[in-house]
Amino acid sequence: MLAVIDFGFDPDEPMAGPYLNDLHEQSAAADELLEMFVDLVNRNPAWLKAMYERYRKVRERIDGRPYKGKPFPRPETVVRAATPPPEIEDEAMAGFFDLLKSSVRGRPAGPRKKTEKGRQLGLFEPQPAVPAGMSEFVDRYQQVQKDENFTVHRDVQTELRRYLLDHEQAGDELAILLPRLVPQGPKDEERFDAALRLLFDALEILRVELERRRPDAERRMAQWQEALARQVFVAGVDDQLCSAVTHMLLQARVEILPVVHAASTERMFAEGKETAARFDVSPEEAMKGLFQSFTEMNLDSPFELFDAFLQVMAVGDAEVQVALCGAMFGAENPMIREAAALMLFHPRIEVREGVALLLASIAGHRFTPEALRRLIIARNWFPETLRGHIDQAITNARKARVECAAIPKHATLTVHASAVDGAGAQSFQVIVPSGKGFVSCSMLLKVGVGVADAFLIPLENKRERKKFLAMLGREAGGIESSAAYLDARLCQALADGSRQGNVPSHWLVAIAERLGRDQWKAVAFDPCRELAVLRSELKEKDLADQVRHKALEASFDWPATEIFAHSWFEDDNDIDREIAKIWGKKKNRQDPELLIDALLDGVFKKRRGQWLVRLVLTTLWLKSVSKPPVPWPRMFYVAEALADEKVSLREIPLMVSVASATLGAHMARMADSG
Repeated sequence: MLAVIDFGFDPDEPMAGPYLNDLHEQSAAADELLEMFVDLVNRNPAWLKAMYERYRKVRERIDGRPYKGKPFPRPETVVRAATPPPEIEDEAMAGFFDLLKSSVRGRPAGPRKKTEKGRQLGLFEPQPAVPAGMSEFVDRYQQVQKDENFTVHRDVQTELRRYLLDHEQAGDELAILLPRLVPQGPKDEERFDAALRLLFDALEILRVELERRRPDAERRMAQWQEALARQVFVAGVDDQLCSAVTHMLLQARVEILPVVHAASTERMFAEGKETAARFDVSPEEAMKGLFQSFTEMNLDSPFELFDAFLQVMAVGDAEVQVALCGAMFGAENPMIREAAALMLFHPRIEVREGVALLLASIAGHRFTPEALRRLIIARNWFPETLRGHIDQAITNARKARVECAAIPKHATLTVHASAVDGAGAQSFQVIVPSGKGFVSCSMLLKVGVGVADAFLIPLENKRERKKFLAMLGREAGGIESSAAYLDARLCQALADGSRQGNVPSHWLVAIAERLGRDQWKAVAFDPCRELAVLRSELKEKDLADQVRHKALEASFDWPATEIFAHSWFEDDNDIDREIAKIWGKKKNRQDPELLIDALLDGVFKKRRGQWLVRLVLTTLWLKSVSKPPVPWPRMFYVAEALADEKVSLREIPLMVSVASATLGAHMARMADSG
């Protein structure tokens, strides 16, 4: 790296520069290059205008809306000059270091001010006393928390869904209640955990409503997050609660809205400035104290450290997080530097992009051998826009003669996989030995989305493993599968994610290391190509027309009789509209076949390709599992019929049955909602 120059478009901003960034190692030619850069800016207005336009397009891509920022100054009206790097205490980043100072242990300069009772120092005014509705649900959740019966949990979740959709104030009720449930002792932990589980389920319900494009789904999600911003992400609220709620937002895989980011950022700086006044320390000492607190967490891996970081910082200011990433690379503790590299997997795209740029400029010797290995393993998981920066970071590390750590040997593993459900989701549990017990590497893949989630589940002994597998088969339809099927599906999911600009959880890297997998690369799924391969593998006895006809006929019963197809129906706003259109004619109400035909023609015909992918993936799943519920050639013939556009959906019994199940699900939901 020859020179790292910071340059802001607004010359009135205190950190506009241009100046040499002193957080990075600069070459001997850096000063001269800075002079050349300044000359280019002043002498070539067209170049600066092109930079404005590039920035505008990047912001539009990130924000998903037209750029509405401050107008750019006309290049001809301003002459720029090189400036020295700003003193951090005098600039905008001072608030960031104020926050860091609060983590340093030392003698306080004065007593900490207490927040007045009932007063919240945030963006919003406090809300009135909590109504009984959500408090009663917390009681219910606390009661069923110890019950292992899945049906009991499902029934309470169904009641919760009904309450959320019927009561506009539900989000405010829970948000007001949460600060009052922060544990003051061990006896309070159970109720607090129940409230967090309730919040998680509520967020999942709202996310599913959004995915199904229900009317008012966006408004409801916004109301809930605004309530959390008002009541949780404000100065004076317990840090444990803010971290726990952030964790629930991340676990529920919801898009965290700007109102939460803004409230959290304001809270962090307000808290930081209040506590910083108690300590007379420099920014360097503050950073050292922060690193010391990381070390004292006694975490086993950088993955856990990054998790801890996300719980505190994920909803905060993006630029602050990127700046902290750069500072973490200056730590002597290698685990802190490895956690900094994992920030590439941050859930926010603006942080990921900032970190990717940062990694490309970091001195190569700051990468550990393990961090280099993780970059190499995961580089193909990222969109092309980020991959170039990751490749530059890898090149820098190699030039600095950092040896890539060897990936652990392949573990003895057992793969259990569910079928692809009606929403296109499929779960994998890969169990491997870990010390005296086991750990299950859990991955959730979703067609068109990518690797939706990844995490580890510790299993202390064989008894826990047996209990876990029984639950998996009973509730998720998980069956023992093969490592080859796992590898193929992961590669397909990574391609889905890369195409959508989605990045998997950092825990997928941990899983890849545990399983000795360094070959997972994005490979697009081609259902027609897979069908051709599957046909070539049919045995002679399965090639007869009689076998094909029986397979198609038998498929009608699968949604009713086979666990893997129980969720094979559609349930979204398009279905609601299509049924309402036909249902409006009184003469049609007594003829469900008309409704089924309307669904097949009006909805399923447009989604034929999606269902083809689902059936081909299910065929491959049946072929891979040790005890398939139906022989894979039967599913193959149904998928092959679906692939043939000349075959109408009415001629495919499975699709007729799926349309019927869709109608049934719609009617049940309408009856449930009154």
